[in-house]
Amino acid sequence: MAEAQAVEQQEEKEYSPGDTKIKKVTSKGFKSFQQKTAVPFYEGLTAIVGENGNGKSNVIDAISFVFGRRSSKLRAEKLEQLIFNGGDSRKPADYALVTITLDNSSGIFDEFLEDEEENDEIKVGRKVTRAGSSMYKFMGTNCKRSKIDEIARKANIDPEGYHFVRQGKVTEIVEQSNVARRQVIDELSGVAEFDRKKEAALEELEEVESKLQEQELLLEEKESRLEKLKEEKELALKYRELEKRKEKLEASTLEVRKRALSNQLANLNTDVSDKRERLEEVSQKLEEIDAEIENKQDRIEEIEDKQTEGNDIAHLENKIEKKKGEISNKRDKLEDLEETIEELEKMQSRSNTGSKAVNAVLQLDDDRVIGAVQDLVSVQDKFAVAIETAAGSRMNNVVVENSSAATDAINYLKRQNIGRATMLPMDKINQKSKSAKSKMAKKKKGVIDYASNLINYNNDYQKAIDYVFSDTLVAEDLDSVKNIDGVRVVTLDGDIMSRGGAMTGGKKKKKRGNSKKLSSSLDPEEKKKEKKKVKEKIEDLQKDVAELKRMKKNRESKQETDQDLKEERKQLRETLKDIRGERQELYSEKQRLKTKIDNEKGKKPKLKAELSNIKEDMEEFDFDTDELKTDSSPEDLKKKKKQLLRKQNSMGPVNMRAIEEYKKKSEEFESFKQTVSEIRQEKLEIEDMIDEIDQRKRSRFMDTLTQIQDSFSEIFTQLFEGGNGELVLEDDDIEKGLKIRAQPPGKEPHIIDALSGGEKTMTAIAFVFAILEYEESPFYLMDEIDAALDKTNSKLLSELLKDYAEDNQFIVISHNDITVRHAERAYGISMRDGVSKVRSIELDA
Repeated sequence: MAEAQAVEQQEEKEYSPGDTKIKKVTSKGFKSFQQKTAVPFYEGLTAIVGENGNGKSNVIDAISFVFGRRSSKLRAEKLEQLIFNGGDSRKPADYALVTITLDNSSGIFDEFLEDEEENDEIKVGRKVTRAGSSMYKFMGTNCKRSKIDEIARKANIDPEGYHFVRQGKVTEIVEQSNVARRQVIDELSGVAEFDRKKEAALEELEEVESKLQEQELLLEEKESRLEKLKEEKELALKYRELEKRKEKLEASTLEVRKRALSNQLANLNTDVSDKRERLEEVSQKLEEIDAEIENKQDRIEEIEDKQTEGNDIAHLENKIEKKKGEISNKRDKLEDLEETIEELEKMQSRSNTGSKAVNAVLQLDDDRVIGAVQDLVSVQDKFAVAIETAAGSRMNNVVVENSSAATDAINYLKRQNIGRATMLPMDKINQKSKSAKSKMAKKKKGVIDYASNLINYNNDYQKAIDYVFSDTLVAEDLDSVKNIDGVRVVTLDGDIMSRGGAMTGGKKKKKRGNSKKLSSSLDPEEKKKEKKKVKEKIEDLQKDVAELKRMKKNRESKQETDQDLKEERKQLRETLKDIRGERQELYSEKQRLKTKIDNEKGKKPKLKAELSNIKEDMEEFDFDTDELKTDSSPEDLKKKKKQLLRKQNSMGPVNMRAIEEYKKKSEEFESFKQTVSEIRQEKLEIEDMIDEIDQRKRSRFMDTLTQIQDSFSEIFTQLFEGGNGELVLEDDDIEKGLKIRAQPPGKEPHIIDALSGGEKTMTAIAFVFAILEYEESPFYLMDEIDAALDKTNSKLLSELLKDYAEDNQFIVISHNDITVRHAERAYGISMRDGVSKVRSIELDA
C-alpha cells in the first residue's frame, strides 16, 4: 500500500529542464569518430579545444543527431554521409551509432521506464546504416522516434533551439534582418498558435459572409411577396374594423348602465373600507392595551414575589453560592476550550503535508509564506475526493507573497539539502481563464460545477486557486462526461478524464499517513465561537450574582425598600383601573363598527346581481370600457350604425383569410429575418474574436519581449562593463522588425549595424544569452561563439560563461585560451589519418 502511494506521488511530481544533464556522449562510426569514443560531461563549464578540421563540432553534431536533427543541418547531404568514410589507410564503417547518457536521479524520465524499474540514468541513441536505415534507441533497445521526441520535450531539449548555439549563429544574428529577428521572438512566445486560430477564424468568417449574402437575397424575395399579401390584409382589416365599430355602438348603451351601478358599488365599498380601517385601528389599540395590562400585572406579581423572597436572606445566600458554583464550572470549561483552540491552531500552523520540504518551508519564520494550498481551502465532505483528485500534487504547492519569498524558500531547501517544493508567488503566477469547451461542458447533465467553485477560500488567493484547478470540472460519474472532448473532468469517486480523452478510475486506494482532509471539522474558529458563548454565559451568571447580592443588601434595609414597593404596587393598581375603563370604551366602539359593516354589506348582493346581468350581455362584445361611446344619445348611436352598414356594402368581395395568412407569412418572414440577423451577429462575433486573438497575440508577444529585453539589458551591461542595450520594436508593431540598439560605455546609442565588429559580436552574444535565460534547457552547447573576439572581450565573455555555468551545464567549443582557462575541465580533439581522438586536458588551478 505504501509503495503504491509513493508511486502515485512520484507520477504527480512536476519537473523542470534543470532536473537532468548530459552525463556522457558515446560515438562509434559517426563522422570522424571511427572507434568507440566516450566523452563524459559534468555540471559547470566544459571546453572542447583543437585545431580546425579535427572534429570538435562533430561532438555537437552527435548530440543533435540523436535528437533527430536532419542530415542537411549536420553538414551532410544525406544520412549515409554521417558514417565514417574511411580514407586512404582505413576501412569505412558499416554504421554510425551515437548514445547519450542523461541523468535521471530526479526521476524526470521515470515515466518512460518499465513499471517499477528504477534507474539514476537513461540512455537514448540513434543508429544509421549505409543502406540508409535510421533507428532510434532507448536503453539499448530499438524504439520509435516519437519516444525520443517525448523524452526531448520532457526535458526541453530541441536541436533546433537556441541552447544549441552553432558556428556562425552570432554572425547570423548580427546580419539578419529586423523582421527575421522579430520572428525569433515570435517563435519563443509561441504566437504561431494565435496565427493558426486567426487563419481558422478568417476561413469561418468567409463562409459566414457567403452564407449571409445568400440569405439576404432570399430575405428580399420573401419581403416582396409579403407586401402583396399585405394589401389584401389591409382591406380585410378595414372591413373588420367597420364591423367592430358597429359592435362598439351596440355595447355603448349597456356601458352607461354598467357605469352607474359600478359607481354605487364603489361608494358603498369606500364606506365599508373606511369603517374597516377604523375597526383595524381599534383592534390594534385593544391589543396594545391588553399588552400594557399584562405588563403591569406581571410587575405587580414580581413585586409580590420580591416581598415574599425578601424575608429570607438565607435563601438569597444559597442562590448566590449556587451561581458561583456554575461560574466555576464554566471557567473550567473555558480553560479546556482555550487549550483545545491553542492545540488546533498549532496543528494548523504545522499542518503536515506529507512532504518534508513543504513542511520545512511552512515552518520558516517568514510572514511572506502564506501556506500550502491544502491549508488555504476547505470543502464539503461529499466533494472532498473530487477536489483532492483535481488538485493532485498541487495540494502541496506553497503559496507565497512574491517571487522573492519563493526564491528565499528554495535557496533554504538547497542549503539544508531537505528536498524540493513548488512555490506559487502571487505576483508572478498567471490567472488562468476558463476555456470555451469547459464552459459548454459545464452545461451537460451530470456536470456539477468547476472544481474551483466547490471550495471555500479567501478571495485574496484567487490567482493561486485558479492556477491549481484551472478549468477542471467535477461530475457525478464518468457516464456524465463520456461524450465530452478537450476538457479535464474528475468525478465524485475520484475518476479522471484528461483533456486528451484518457480515463483513469477504479477503486481508489485509501491513503495512509498524515494527509489532510479538506473538511471544516476540528476548525478552531468553531471552538472560538463556543468559547465566546461560554464567556457570555459567565458574564450573565456574574450579573445574576451581582443582582442577588444587591437584593440581599436591599433586604437588609427591608423596611425602607418594602415601603417603596408597596407604593409602586398601589400606583400600578390605580393605573390598571383607568386602562381597563379605556378598554371597555374601545371594545364597545368595535362592536358598533362590526354591526354597521354587516348592514352595508347586505346591500351589495342586489347591486352586484344587476351589474352581473349587464356584464353578461356585454360578454358578446370584446371592448375595453374606455373604447365605448357613452356620451351620445341612443338616436345618434343608431344613425351612426346605419352609416357603417352602407360603407361595408360598398367594399365588394373581401378575402378575410388574408388576415391570418398574412400573419402566418409575416411570422415566417420575421423568423427568417431573425435567422439572417443571427448570421450577421455571428459575423460580428467572429470579427470580435479575430480582434481578441490579435490582442492576445500582442500580449503574449510583448510579455516575452519584455522578459528578453530585461535580460538583454542586464547581460549587455555585464558584458560591456557598463553602457545600455535595448530591443526596439519598429513602430510598436509586432508584425514589423525588431531592432537592437546598443550604447557601449562612453558612446552614443546606435543600432547594431552601426557598431564595430567586436561590439556587434558582443551585442549579439548578449541577445543569445537573453534568449537562453527565457528558454530554460538542461544544457547549453556553444560552438566558437568567441571566434571573433579580442582578448578583452574574450575575458568578459568567459566570466559571463563562468557565472552561468554555476547553475547550468555549458559545453563550449573554442580556440580561445582565455575561454579554456575559465573552464572547469577541458577535452582536446586531435586527428590522425582522418580519425578524431579525445583526450582530457589538465587545467591550471
